Amino acid sequence: MYIRRLCLAHFRNYELLEIRPSPGLNVLVGENGHGKSNLLEAIYMLATTKSFRATRDTDVIQKGNPDAVAFAEVVFDDGSSCDVEVTVSREDRKSARINGARADRVLDLLGMLNAVFFGALDLRLINGEPSARRRYMDLAIAQTSPKYGRDLAAFRRSLDQRNSVLREMRDNPEYDPGLDVWTDQMTTHGSAVMERRFAFTDELAKLAVKAYAELSGKREKLVVRYEPSLGVEPEPPLPLEKTGGVSSVYLAARVCYDIELARVREIEIRRGTSLIGPHRDDLRLSVDGMEARAFASQGQQRTVVLSLKLAEFEYLEQCVGRSPVMLLDDVMSDLDDDRRSRLLQRVRGKCQTFITCTNLRSFPQEVLSEATVFVVRDGAIETVTS
Repeated sequence: MYIRRLCLAHFRNYELLEIRPSPGLNVLVGENGHGKSNLLEAIYMLATTKSFRATRDTDVIQKGNPDAVAFAEVVFDDGSSCDVEVTVSREDRKSARINGARADRVLDLLGMLNAVFFGALDLRLINGEPSARRRYMDLAIAQTSPKYGRDLAAFRRSLDQRNSVLREMRDNPEYDPGLDVWTDQMTTHGSAVMERRFAFTDELAKLAVKAYAELSGKREKLVVRYEPSLGVEPEPPLPLEKTGGVSSVYLAARVCYDIELARVREIEIRRGTSLIGPHRDDLRLSVDGMEARAFASQGQQRTVVLSLKLAEFEYLEQCVGRSPVMLLDDVMSDLDDDRRSRLLQRVRGKCQTFITCTNLRSFPQEVLSEATVFVVRDGAIETVTS
């Protein structure tokens, strides 16, 4: 899979842009603040429908314009292609087009283009709030399962409605708005979310542990563990014919969810909010038995994040049967020679890669000889080698 053509209109500092990147390595070089990361952001939004840094979708719209558009022509391994497009308007609405036809939902874009982003912002996976780690899980899973994206969206809608009802009940004890209806919807979709998070983390952990061992010279051991707020521990999945065609992991999560919600029902009413569910989950990361957030050195934290990203790459590759696009945002200068070499070794000749940097000194000459180099300056891009 690779992007043959990328077009932007009024996206961040790009008034109008069209580039034809190489199917292999693409290096974007330029001073900070000139638009290198903005290009990666557009690609990532086409893959996930989300920005990796904006708090609001409308932040990507260029000042003075009503909307921003990102478009990519994606070529698959069999030679077929697909046009994908996302538009963000000032009304805080997004829309998507696939091969020129307007999609019913923006989430229909998921799976058309797969991408993995790695940059300095990803240190939030270690030292940030649990929401950053939940977001990491959600965006990775959604790229392989559009159903997960729909379940997650439905869970969030029912969670918001349930919280609204809980606030009404807190302020008016006589109010009876049918809390059980929203509770049932929340647990139905929430249990499906937890089921997929369990499966994802199980596979991710194996890949990340292997990557970390290679990057650290097998001196330390990484542990990646999904921690649902319910405290449920999944048993080995049972054959579907023994569970009526429903996943045993889903059933276990649903039963535990119902029990825990009944236990805290009165507390939730007093506080006016839902206290248990996927919105309170976390991803626990530890090195040699010590929590990475509290005890890992800066070098160890970078290695953990890089291991997670390499594992995410392999996970997507295994799930969709093709290599995702790799987006590396100014990471070459942050890695030592050994980790830089291992990272380049992983992506060279294997996938389309975009790397941003302020200079080319971190790149071996043999790598640059294979790359297409673009100079980025004030929202304009010029190809200097190809």
